[in-house]
Amino acid sequence: MNNGAYAMSVVRKQSLRAKISLTIIVTITIVLLGIGTVFLLNTRKVIETLMNSNREMGQTSQKKSSASMDALTQTRLQELASNKAALADRIFLEFEQAVETAAAAAERLYADPDSYPPRDVALPRMENDGILTLQALFATGVDPDDESIRAEVRLLGNLQDTLYAINLNNGNVASNYVATESGIMIQADYISAKKFDEAGNLMPLDAKTRPWYKGAAESGTTFLTPVVRDLHTPRLAVMCGVPVYRNGVLMAVAGAGMYLDDVEALIRDMELGENGEACLINQAGQVLFSSYQDDSQTTFYPGRDLVSALDPSLNLLAEKAISQESGIELLELNQISSYIAYSPMKTTGWSVFIVMPQDIVEAPTKQLETELSQISDQAARDADGQIRSGAFWLLLVLGIAALAALVVSLLLARRIVQPIRTLTEEVSRIEGDNLDFHFDLETGDETQLLANSFESLTGRMKTYISDIQFITAEKERIGTELSLATRIQAAMLPNIFPAFPERKDFDIYASMTPAKEVGGDFYDFFLIDEDRLGLVIADVSGKGIPAALFMMVSKILLQNHLMNGLSPAAALEKINEQICSNNREDMFVTVWLGVLDLKSGKLTAANAGHEYPILKKADGSFELIKDPHGFVVGGLPGMDYEEYEWQLEPGSKLFVYTDGVPEANATRSALFGTDRLLEALRGAEDKTPLEIIESVDQAVRAYVGDAPQFDDLTMLCVHYIGKTAEEPPVRELLTRADIKQLQAVTDWADEGLADSGCPDKARNQLHIAIDEIFSNIAYYAYEGEDGPVCVRFELRDEPRAAVLSFADGGKPFDPLSKEDPDIELPAEERADGGLGIFLVKKLMDEVRYEYRDGQNILTIEKRF
Repeated sequence: MNNGAYAMSVVRKQSLRAKISLTIIVTITIVLLGIGTVFLLNTRKVIETLMNSNREMGQTSQKKSSASMDALTQTRLQELASNKAALADRIFLEFEQAVETAAAAAERLYADPDSYPPRDVALPRMENDGILTLQALFATGVDPDDESIRAEVRLLGNLQDTLYAINLNNGNVASNYVATESGIMIQADYISAKKFDEAGNLMPLDAKTRPWYKGAAESGTTFLTPVVRDLHTPRLAVMCGVPVYRNGVLMAVAGAGMYLDDVEALIRDMELGENGEACLINQAGQVLFSSYQDDSQTTFYPGRDLVSALDPSLNLLAEKAISQESGIELLELNQISSYIAYSPMKTTGWSVFIVMPQDIVEAPTKQLETELSQISDQAARDADGQIRSGAFWLLLVLGIAALAALVVSLLLARRIVQPIRTLTEEVSRIEGDNLDFHFDLETGDETQLLANSFESLTGRMKTYISDIQFITAEKERIGTELSLATRIQAAMLPNIFPAFPERKDFDIYASMTPAKEVGGDFYDFFLIDEDRLGLVIADVSGKGIPAALFMMVSKILLQNHLMNGLSPAAALEKINEQICSNNREDMFVTVWLGVLDLKSGKLTAANAGHEYPILKKADGSFELIKDPHGFVVGGLPGMDYEEYEWQLEPGSKLFVYTDGVPEANATRSALFGTDRLLEALRGAEDKTPLEIIESVDQAVRAYVGDAPQFDDLTMLCVHYIGKTAEEPPVRELLTRADIKQLQAVTDWADEGLADSGCPDKARNQLHIAIDEIFSNIAYYAYEGEDGPVCVRFELRDEPRAAVLSFADGGKPFDPLSKEDPDIELPAEERADGGLGIFLVKKLMDEVRYEYRDGQNILTIEKRF
């Protein structure tokens, strides 16, 4: 191409950017020339006005010192924090001195016990609830009737007046007490009823395990516990312990619990205006109390952990307070700059915080700024006159420039705008199924390039839409198949509840929530026969369709093996061999398999690498049972599985689950865990299996929040009810080990046999056995002295029998340990003794002996 042709090409293909740039340059040049002229004329006058204003502001700044005002206010904030910390220290010092007074009184008792008269201390009584009462409590295993224990209790009874005075003179003291190394605790408080459990039994109190006792004993000095929530009220409290020594040996610990109401009021009622606030933090950097009532509007709400706060400056401030430093800092809190004065407490190591917004503290400085602003306003008004005159000329020049720009734009409109309008009209026709685009103008600039891009784009869109239609159809087909697989899997599991409405001896419920459309978890339960219930819960490795297919095969095999009479261990061994023989995908399944005898309550089970089951006995709480684990099914051939048995009493509940429950995790990546699972179960102990599973499911979902479900959630719960018929009542007779009471015992037993259908022969045999057993107790149990004997009588069915037990507190003696006499020998050749118990064993169907809780217990059973 020659130079002339190239030049013509450049002109003909001049870009749209060049066309627009030319227009803008021409317009801006005109405008700038006008603005520059006006600006130069007015700048000198404006500068002179501003210089005069700055001169006046400097003179005013010299008259007032804002820095000195700020320093004075900050000093007052620091003094306020220190005063409040000292007042809080006084409350704790009075509390510690009260406990130390009790400890000193106890040391005097132990130092000279003979100088004090014995003074009885009663056990807690329900009717004393709400009355200040001194009562004696004992640790587990301590015998209150032991003479040394009773003597020590009577000695400590001399502390009654001291403990009462402490409680009456200090309204914050909830309870005060002295606990001994021997397991005694005397306690003065108003809550006698709280010493009993729900059944009305007096509960033991192991004071030596409590933090206040251990802290005082280990430190050897006055010890304060961290803040705790009171067991019986929603109030916060601390406990104090002071060791009591005799000749350098720890004898006891005096202690008391104090509510923190006065400390909280000291902080809450602080007068700091509408914008100020105060708080108290402990040694761990946690906020205990705050004067601000709306937690959503304050940084220092109760329970806030300042050490773990996201604000580094707040972390540093909390660490200084924990280190017992004092001072004042300026921080940004909730987008508000605030001064924070902090001062430590000597007794507890806590710190008082006083928070005041910076604008309140620096109010005097704001006043100074106001005066300066007034001077500036006056200067602005002076300059305004000068600017107004310049504005007129500026507007005139801008008007001329605008007119020039309008003329240039009209001249270029046809050349620049018309192609763009044509392009816009063509693009607007693209809608719905119409993707055809045509642009016939030859502009030679970016408009032409844009038109070519649109034409290429519409072609690609046609191809893309065709591909999307194909992909959508394929996705719908896969979705339909997955939905069908989900319904098939759900139908494979028992899903109609109640499952056995005709059975009253047990209740069962189970659920499975897959993480994907189909899952690998499964559960199963079925009646093997009238008295045996099969239970299965399992977790297949992996997820999706492969896991679901593996799950169906495993479920069918497990049910078939149990229905064919195999034990749980044998069933696991059998299915393990079957799966390992053709397991090309190397999949495996964890299984917990059990058979519950509904008649006896015996549960036989085996575990193939599954989660530990959780059991609630009839008289207890849900507890994790660490049963023996075998290897997973499908992992290795030739595996043996250990079988074990549990005895379920009526009222027991069994909860089994897959790992999706304890391993559920929230957005903070912490697992739900076994502890939270047990907590959820214990909160629903008295509910039905359906309600128990719903409670656990709600707890998991509340913990996980919006985090996606990671694994299948599968749970099964069985409530073993057993027989509902009432057991026959047990009668008891408490009498003395006196041979004169023999006839009364015999007559009392006959009353129990009345209307029982007992034949005369069996009745006479019982009379002989009663005579032999009671006579031996009367003559030998207490070595000639008079002691108590407790006789229990019970009628049983299946088989029908009378059961009597004789309990005495005499010297330990097992009459069944002696060999039976040889009755074939002449009387003069036989050893003395043994004929009486031998006769009893011959007449009765069963004779048992045990020594329990310091008593000889001999039980006889006669069936009829």
